[in-house]
Amino acid sequence: MWRGRLAPRRVRDLVEHLPSGSALATALGGDPADRGWDLHAHLLAHVVDAAQHTAWTVAQAHSRKAVPPPEPVPRPRSRPRSAGPLDLSQHPLAQALPERLRSAPADD
Repeated sequence: MWRGRLAPRRVRDLVEHLPSGSALATALGGDPADRGWDLHAHLLAHVVDAAQHTAWTVAQAHSRKAVPPPEPVPRPRSRPRSAGPLDLSQHPLAQALPERLRSAPADD
């Protein structure tokens, strides 16, 4: 039930489970080129590359002339970022949570 406020613990939990390509993760030091490139996008790019390579191999085998190899799908990085909790402690604006808020009851 929404009561118009969030406990700091709940905010922390929500932020820690954001995807690595989210706007917040990008703003906190992620590479803007990675925005939107999660594990599924990288896997799909590999599937497309494999299908193009298979088609190229078949065309090369049945052609008398050399067939140029296909261009791979452009990616921001060669590997996806490892999934893990978002560490906000190193952000320049990070401050310790006041003691009175550390033991706040969780929202229902």
